[in-house]
Amino acid sequence: MAERYNIIRCSIHQLRPGFELGESVFSPDGSGLLHAGTILTEKQIERIINYGFDSVRIRQTVLTPEVELVAEEYCEPDMAAGASEQESEFFGIYSRSLQDMKKCFTLVRLERQLDYNLLDTLIDSVIYLSSRGIAATALLHTTTRSEDYLFHHSVNVGILANIIGGLSGAFSSTQQQRNLILAGILHDIGKLEIPSKVLYKSGALTEDELTTVRQHPAIAFKFFSHYKEIPESVRFGVLQHHERDDGSGYPLHTNAAKNHPFAKVLGIADVYDAMTSKKVYGQEVSPFAAIDTIQADTFAGKFSPDYSTPFLHELCQTLIGRYVMLNDGRTGQLVFWNRCGKENCLVRFSDGKILDVSQQPSLKIAKLVC
Repeated sequence: MAERYNIIRCSIHQLRPGFELGESVFSPDGSGLLHAGTILTEKQIERIINYGFDSVRIRQTVLTPEVELVAEEYCEPDMAAGASEQESEFFGIYSRSLQDMKKCFTLVRLERQLDYNLLDTLIDSVIYLSSRGIAATALLHTTTRSEDYLFHHSVNVGILANIIGGLSGAFSSTQQQRNLILAGILHDIGKLEIPSKVLYKSGALTEDELTTVRQHPAIAFKFFSHYKEIPESVRFGVLQHHERDDGSGYPLHTNAAKNHPFAKVLGIADVYDAMTSKKVYGQEVSPFAAIDTIQADTFAGKFSPDYSTPFLHELCQTLIGRYVMLNDGRTGQLVFWNRCGKENCLVRFSDGKILDVSQQPSLKIAKLVC
């Protein structure tokens, strides 16, 4: 059942931490800055001010009594309401990118050929899809999985790699950006030579099968040797995307000093999307669990903090205010989350009640809803 709120236009100078956005806030170029329902922090208020806004709309339920503003009656729609025009455009371009990815890989599988025009189109699409910045990650969680996991994963890693690379500030030129995206969409191209019965096996892999699958980066590197147009940065990014800074990865067990920067970005993007995606092997987990894993692996010396830390920080900020589903099936809004642990969070339900998940050992966030 819909709930009724008062939506109030609030001057920037009256904003306080704890106020709840009544409408999403977009930058002048149309990129999403903050979503409706976000519980504002000091940093987010500063961000709104820096973009030059005079006022924003907030929900009256979080206003303190002394704030006297003119209210407009507002009825909050169900969470399942249709996507905004911008989100619909995102999903449309994402869908076309999947088809282009499918065509590209089919051509490689059948004729061992790369279509450079198609790859350029894919790169352009990924640049658009990642133009929302970190907010694009939430949309990836709500996309319809209509194609083979490999197609979705390749497009997603391209998007995530561009976001992570951009947040790190390490790849400033347009050509570096395009090359990083190319490495992202082609990072698993070597899997096209892995037998389907092994690649999509639902049960545990045997030692021999695991060895076979772990050859896909080397298979890709060898395939690229026939294409001088593929930049060296892309070749090594793909070859080393399963390598880790501490030398514990594969196939060559190289360490931070020898791993290409592209590979360090792709490793994070690959793990995040693989963990949070539906697939034949392994279980889909929430973005909160994936964040915990990447953070733990960063502390353990596997991932470079130069790339993981900015990504995790921004990702944590954008998840506050989102709707989540608990493992008992209940859905609510995440209003607080301590990044030190996925269980240390507060979820507010439609009846206004707030649950401290840390006080319920059997409960955890199962997935992001919207």
